[in-house]
Amino acid sequence: MKPAITLTQALADPDIFGTVFSAPSFWTWRVVAKVIDGEPLVEQREIELFRECTGRIYNRRTRRAARRLFLLAGRRAGKDRFLSAVGCWRAAIAADWREHISAGEGAVCLLLGADRKQAGILRRYCDGLLRMPLLAKEVTRQTDDVVEFRNGASLEVATNSASLIRGRSAIAVLGSECCHWRTDEAAASSDEEVVAGAEPSMAMVPDGGLLLLGSSVYRKRGFMHRMYRKLHGNDESDDLCWFASSRTMNPRLPQSIVDKAIANDAAKARAEYENIWREDVADFVPLDIVEACTDFGVVERPPERGIRYVAYHDAAGGTGKDSFTLAICHAEPSMAGRVFVDLVRERKPTGAPRRRAWPCRRCRCA
Repeated sequence: MKPAITLTQALADPDIFGTVFSAPSFWTWRVVAKVIDGEPLVEQREIELFRECTGRIYNRRTRRAARRLFLLAGRRAGKDRFLSAVGCWRAAIAADWREHISAGEGAVCLLLGADRKQAGILRRYCDGLLRMPLLAKEVTRQTDDVVEFRNGASLEVATNSASLIRGRSAIAVLGSECCHWRTDEAAASSDEEVVAGAEPSMAMVPDGGLLLLGSSVYRKRGFMHRMYRKLHGNDESDDLCWFASSRTMNPRLPQSIVDKAIANDAAKARAEYENIWREDVADFVPLDIVEACTDFGVVERPPERGIRYVAYHDAAGGTGKDSFTLAICHAEPSMAGRVFVDLVRERKPTGAPRRRAWPCRRCRCA
């Protein structure tokens, strides 16, 4: 499916987004728009920015439109304004979505914030953009959370929720501050669950839908960190991880602001502005240390004669949510102080444990 109007054209057209993205400082975001559209990068500075932010070699012959893009950029880089523009473009003018959906089916573009406050910021950006004359003509109905357009699509701004995405026909799922979404497995709307719900929702879109998640970095865990490790510098994947500091994407941000923040709290400021993953909020043992001690691809080491093995277990709690885990390890005599984990097992609970009713001492009733 070829867009009726590309994102690059929309950002440059004063009749669509006015002069919002025409400032010289927004040239970096216009490069991101070209990456989303699959348009060739012509200027040398565009190619250099692509190499710096993706860790990849740019090849205009093989470069296709990015339909899965993960934007990791520092604070005040312009992420929310860009995400809002992408949402308005995708829903309002990218296509006549009535040609691609069944009768009675709604094509929704979901713009998700980390919380209600963040969703409110995104909504205000969208409201400002939709006041532009050309976009205003496309709006047929508008409520606090949903904007409907003449082409059969709607733009919905909300907090991240897996239940909101499931069962919908989504043409795009856009997320803000995704590194700060919940990452625990037990959460019904963890980052992994939201993305897992988004993929089937976009399955029937002719171009595969658009998944665009943005955030400043936080701790080394969760979906966004996993995508960073998987995609940044990976020339083989069509999906992209865009990794940049605040001043790389927004040259107008004063360096003095960054320097002052680093002087007050170096770890926090480097994550906020320089896009450096935080170590001070890491787990008990940092992930990079764990991975340095891991033999990847080795699932289990068979037992050997003459080696004394020790087993450790962590029993499941009584709530029915904790797993029962077991580890078997041994100490290598020739390597003093080093312990090798040979086997790890986990059994997840299938339900809440049954409680036995003990009889009382007086009448022996249950």
